[in-house]
Amino acid sequence: MKKTSKRNQIREIAEELDIFDEMFSTLIELLEKKGVISQNEFEARLKAKIEKAKGKKSYREVQFSE
Repeated sequence: MKKTSKRNQIREIAEELDIFDEMFSTLIELLEKKGVISQNEFEARLKAKIEKAKGKKSYREVQFSE
């Protein structure tokens, strides 16, 4: 199995996040163009969900906790 350095792992994760960001932005633009949701409405809903989730354990915390 190929051993990758921590720096390379961080770079790979950053590249994946960039791809997800582009995919997500494209989806929001498409929904906005079709009149399904506006950027402002999306941002308000996202902020509300983030606030609601504060203090709760995330899936990542459960999955990677020791």
